[in-house]
Amino acid sequence: MTVLLGDAAVRQVSNMGAIVKGIESALVAEGRGGSLVMPPRQNLTLGNSFLRVMPVIMGGAGVFGLKMFQGSLERGVRYLVLLCDIESADVLAVLDGAYLTAVRTGATSALATSYMARPDATTVGVIGSGLEAETNLLATCTVREVERVKVFSPRAHRREGFARRMSETLGIEVDPVDEPQAAVADMDIVVIATNTGPGGPVAYQGEWAEPGQHISSIGSTTPQLREIDVPTFVRADLIVYDLAPAIMAEESGDVLAFSHADPANHERTLTLQDLLLDTSVAAPGQDTISLYKSVGAAVQDIACALAVYEQAIQLGVGQTVDPVAILKSFG
Repeated sequence: MTVLLGDAAVRQVSNMGAIVKGIESALVAEGRGGSLVMPPRQNLTLGNSFLRVMPVIMGGAGVFGLKMFQGSLERGVRYLVLLCDIESADVLAVLDGAYLTAVRTGATSALATSYMARPDATTVGVIGSGLEAETNLLATCTVREVERVKVFSPRAHRREGFARRMSETLGIEVDPVDEPQAAVADMDIVVIATNTGPGGPVAYQGEWAEPGQHISSIGSTTPQLREIDVPTFVRADLIVYDLAPAIMAEESGDVLAFSHADPANHERTLTLQDLLLDTSVAAPGQDTISLYKSVGAAVQDIACALAVYEQAIQLGVGQTVDPVAILKSFG
């Protein structure tokens, strides 16, 4: 049988703490010889429309699958995730991937934060007020005892609405501010989750970074998008990518700019999997400036989908249908 999980069902069963742990377990297992097979994502374009396909086989977890999303920046996009069992090749679940993508981004960033931010970090500055700003903040609050948040986005009604929603959800003080630097000043953790659009200005400047601050940046996921400037990378004492540096430079306009400006330091960055397999490399000091930069990866999507699927089965959520793909044998 196959479980269909639409947007409402995915939201209902998305347990952020469980997803953070699920992604960590998957990355560690695959890094320790779990037979991870993850080719480069495929990006196809036709006019203003695009299709991105991200497949992965996760031997350690016993699953494989893919995420695809398609559409255009002008009309919007749709996300779809397929989760399959390796041994039987059964299609376990078909999931709407829009909220799932935002959750996996937040959960993976929070996983990095749990190792990179100071243990006593209690304040968060957020630049951005959309869905991924929400999920990144929610996830951060699962790995640190957050007591206060400040948020900036260019439109006052958006940041004020974000502040109200998240204050009610988290039960802590969330203050909207009218300048980006004000949102990050004196904050222990900085979350940058923006959509400035192709060719848009950076949302965060490296001169704002403060000793002891951890920065997560998740918004520059194509070569045309920018979110942070080169000095942000230069000022960081520790830089962690969620994929290999060469792949990051192909996918992120921010990393592409850094790789051109400082190729030697760009190549010496760590990956998140490096960090998880040797946690001693982070060891944040009181004055360490750390930077986590992500573009997303299929292993994160499928690990997240697996955690959501398992929760859905446990709670009886979703629509169960006959297998969406019949078995064709060659015996």
